[in-house]
Amino acid sequence: MTPTTGQPLPGGLMNSPRRIGEVVHRVQTDSTATIHRLLEHVRSSGIAWVPEPRGIVDGHEVISFIHGDVPHEMPRWIWGDAVLLKVASSLREWHDATLGFDLEDAIWRMDTHTNHEVICHNDFAPYNCVFVGHEMVGLIDFDLCAPGSRLWDMAYSAYRFIPVMPQEPISEYDDVSPYSVDDMNRRLELFLDAYAKNRDEFRYDRCDLLQVMVDRLKAISEWTRDYAARTSNSTLARNAVMYDNHSEWIRNGL
Repeated sequence: MTPTTGQPLPGGLMNSPRRIGEVVHRVQTDSTATIHRLLEHVRSSGIAWVPEPRGIVDGHEVISFIHGDVPHEMPRWIWGDAVLLKVASSLREWHDATLGFDLEDAIWRMDTHTNHEVICHNDFAPYNCVFVGHEMVGLIDFDLCAPGSRLWDMAYSAYRFIPVMPQEPISEYDDVSPYSVDDMNRRLELFLDAYAKNRDEFRYDRCDLLQVMVDRLKAISEWTRDYAARTSNSTLARNAVMYDNHSEWIRNGL
């Protein structure tokens, strides 16, 4: 079986993932070697819930398959407090495990333009998390990993998992939040507490997180709009509009 005849996996707007037995084949990029080194580094630091890199075959990277479900149509349970706490704790574990990664000859597809504190996943969102039942058991899609600040990565995860969005769409295809603004702020505090793990130096302020979120959404809007134009991807083009809408909504005080 070749990478073009395996089972297509849902999502994968940029990399055409296909499952072949217990591995996944994804189109190789200039950053693949760096990402494989990063996965090996993180796994050696004790993180077992990211894929194991298995090399390159016919222009495709090969990584281990993580069993479970990846939500794309968001079920109600994805917004539960237990899921939020697990995600925030896992994001902290990811960040800590990336410390000490050797940046020599590293190639990244994104520049966060923030201080290098950790290696950001940059897309730690429901559609890149693997669940068994309602429990997060894995993380996938590392194409956009790059050095950056903890708050930069936390901002996008919080945006997606709180979620920090209006309750009604601003444009036709915008995602929305099931929560009131008061509930969003409560969940933001839960997220920040779970990330901190009782370490004061990692207990960030909610207002600071929201300010970074504004900048983060503007940055991903620009990146997504450019990529959508180069690939004629209408879904990504709509996402760029949504990120702009939500950035302004947060900037204006939710």
